[in-house]
Amino acid sequence: MDTKGKLVSSPIAVTDDEVLALGFEMIGIQAKVIKGRRELLRFFRENEASLPHIVFINESVAEQIRDYRQDLIRRGRVTPVFAIVPDLEGSRGTRLEELRTLLVKALGSEELKI
Repeated sequence: MDTKGKLVSSPIAVTDDEVLALGFEMIGIQAKVIKGRRELLRFFRENEASLPHIVFINESVAEQIRDYRQDLIRRGRVTPVFAIVPDLEGSRGTRLEELRTLLVKALGSEELKI
């Protein structure tokens, strides 16, 4: 964040895991640790206009803010792009399930196996 509290345009990471946040910070990506669905939604809604183009989130955060992300798409917002990374405990399959859902919609077939 800059001195006025606005998020800068370089990518950020929003996670609910301190260790994962530290990993992002170590590679030069600003990280914010926010726990709980209510607090995550509040953060994203309050900062929506100033979010950078890319926001890294871990799978558990992605699941907690799924409705918010879908609402952004319905409103025609193309940014931010949410880059979903696995939780440290291992992949929960969130990224693949979301990809599968998008492909099913695009192809019009439930026969897709990923």
